[in-house]
Amino acid sequence: MVFYGLARPQHVRDYARNVCDVLGRGVNNNAMQMLIETAAQETQCGQYRDPSPDGAGRGLCQIDLIAFNDVKDRTREHNVGMVFEAFNIDVRALDHRELDHSPLASMVMCRLFYILIPDLFPITVEGRAAYWKRHYNTRLGAGTEAEYIENAKRFGA
Repeated sequence: MVFYGLARPQHVRDYARNVCDVLGRGVNNNAMQMLIETAAQETQCGQYRDPSPDGAGRGLCQIDLIAFNDVKDRTREHNVGMVFEAFNIDVRALDHRELDHSPLASMVMCRLFYILIPDLFPITVEGRAAYWKRHYNTRLGAGTEAEYIENAKRFGA
């Protein structure tokens, strides 16, 4: 069983590819891997549904409301326009709850979140686990780097 609007967990890779084709693959050419691994860690590529009523985050990539609003507020108009042109998603008008049913919107917001971070994506899965923990999950989040690595290998490869 899969959630968050996915038909199959394997489609996570397709969404990540499509989003990175529009918003870039990063200097180290591994933004796509970062998105897939984030979805693997956060929802096991859509196979795990957050049981809390409103969830700590929303959608395939479990973006919390604070991060969601920050992305909406700080994303450059150029990127907003590219997303609208490619996917017909208006980032500024998107509602947080919509992420629960649109894996594409969740991937877009996840990529836009990472674009706002000046640090490059690390080359290794261990480096990306530390990057995810520092920037996405933070020290207050329950996730661990070891879990990230395990889920990346299990669901993201």
